[in-house]
Amino acid sequence: MLNYPQLSPAEQAHLPKLISEPIAIVNKFDDSTHQIWHCQTEKGEMVLKVCNDATIAESPFWLGVNHLFAADFPNSLGNIHLTHLFLAQHGVLNVPEFIAASANRFVLTRFLPGVDLDAEKVEDQWVIQLASHIAQLHQRTFTKWGNFHAPQFSAEDWEKRLHETLILLASQCKMPITEQMLNEILVQVKNIQETEFVPMMLDLRWDQLRCLTANKLALVDLDAFVIAPRSLDLVLLEYALSPEQFSLFKQHYVQTHTWPDYTAQKPCYQFLLFSMHVLGETDLEKWMKQI
Repeated sequence: MLNYPQLSPAEQAHLPKLISEPIAIVNKFDDSTHQIWHCQTEKGEMVLKVCNDATIAESPFWLGVNHLFAADFPNSLGNIHLTHLFLAQHGVLNVPEFIAASANRFVLTRFLPGVDLDAEKVEDQWVIQLASHIAQLHQRTFTKWGNFHAPQFSAEDWEKRLHETLILLASQCKMPITEQMLNEILVQVKNIQETEFVPMMLDLRWDQLRCLTANKLALVDLDAFVIAPRSLDLVLLEYALSPEQFSLFKQHYVQTHTWPDYTAQKPCYQFLLFSMHVLGETDLEKWMKQI
């Protein structure tokens, strides 16, 4: 009898029956949140992602996401079908069909045939698709922020929770952070006032997308969506895109949105993303000068 890897008999009792042994997919990063398998089933090709508890517990990324946004990962996997539904309804990019999930354990989705994107070979049309997707999501504004499906924090809470999270992340950070730099950032946090919150994918990178037929893009990893300040999303995009790509992104984004001035917030958000190890940079000085 064929079994889904690492799942108990009870967990896989109602999943599509396998017709061959699942094939492990090699993770791109040592600290990947899940172990992943490609599964051939009676109902088609699937992708199984099983939580890697050890890496989650030691992850600065998930420490930041859970502490700042009360995201409750990996327990939040029990509601990830709602993320699939939201993005299918309100986004522009494709998302995998949701099949099954269990809080703290696994997600099973339908396999999307295509090619993973290479950050070194990004086409302009993909940047434009991403801009359309982000702009569409930013049409959905919220007065509260936090957990993607139940944001409970008010705008007044942002400064305090950001301040606390930066202190926590700095204390756990394995990269060198001077006390002077931290104190300078914490002073600046007190001047931040956010009033507009939007859906945000906190781990957005080109390798989180696949190119399907007809050059249509799809998001394949939906774990890290939160409701966050729009300016934080734009700072992350500055890092995720090259200067030329960001210029093209902005050109299309402003067709439907005014461009906010986030100069005051930028250093704090740069420090936050570095402390969460979002893109893997280990040199803080280099990171702060990058954008």
